[in-house]
Amino acid sequence: MTDPLVLLGEVRTALLPNSAALAAREASALLSLLPGQRVLVRERPLPLAVSPSSAVGVDCQLATVSRSESRVIGTVGTHAVLVGGRVLQSSSCTRVERAAVSNRQRWSHYLTRVGSVELIHRLGDDTAAAVDLTEGYLEGSSATTLDLASTSERLLTRVRMTPTLDQKPPVRTAPTRLRWAARVAPPVEGAVRGRTLFAFRLEDENTRSVRIMVPTVRDLAGVQRFCEDLAVHDWLLSTLGAALADADAGGPDRDSLERLSPLLEQLVHLWMPGAHTPPRLRELWTRLENDPGFSRQWTAQVGQLRDRLAVATLEALRSAKISTAEW
Repeated sequence: MTDPLVLLGEVRTALLPNSAALAAREASALLSLLPGQRVLVRERPLPLAVSPSSAVGVDCQLATVSRSESRVIGTVGTHAVLVGGRVLQSSSCTRVERAAVSNRQRWSHYLTRVGSVELIHRLGDDTAAAVDLTEGYLEGSSATTLDLASTSERLLTRVRMTPTLDQKPPVRTAPTRLRWAARVAPPVEGAVRGRTLFAFRLEDENTRSVRIMVPTVRDLAGVQRFCEDLAVHDWLLSTLGAALADADAGGPDRDSLERLSPLLEQLVHLWMPGAHTPPRLRELWTRLENDPGFSRQWTAQVGQLRDRLAVATLEALRSAKISTAEW
């Protein structure tokens, strides 16, 4: 196996459509998507279940900034993740490698390497090709190029429509989409870089992009798990922020209690940045805590949530007391 030019991935995050959080056994049953393959389950410090990875065959062009020919053939690896029995994710990823031959091979060749695609065209040297593919994927993807969005959305829909789920989530939320690309950083004066380079950007209300450059090839192995962890916490921040904004528009009334109390009961305890990030990439969370300050924003939002619930409770009690007095 050759070293990859770049890893391309996408993570969709949404609330599990069920009235209660799933226990470990229920989560394992939900994510048993491939017969005979185990679901990975972790209980500490926060419940985590990961389905086995399935292969989706692709034969298409990759988006490039240079608009060069970039046909790839191979598979995308996709799996589902359940965090805390409550937050569902679908995660797709593929390694882009140079093909050893310029002709298409039998599908049996590609199916033995789940989550890898082979680039038929040259696209310049490795560094230039990696930059071209990274920026093309994050900035210029189209309906005619590799579409990880459809792969992730299809799996997310499949799991969310499982008959065992009652389709009664405790709160209305919107899904988010995190697109990421990772590659090995070129050496500096012949020496390997000492730290991982990282950029996180909010593209719009529901879409985020992440660029990562790691020091060595072995560091690429943990990038997908880090991006899934990042996507969960970004979704929590976005969900809580949107709920507070809606509550501000409505004022402190009984409806606020009904909208906000499930957030406090079901989601607040899931905040554990880095809990499921591989050790070699946990330094990225340190940077995110410094700037933009994920946990500072979360703490402020949770404080605001509790304050709003307290005010809404007092207003409800006051209204009940007035009604009783009039009677």
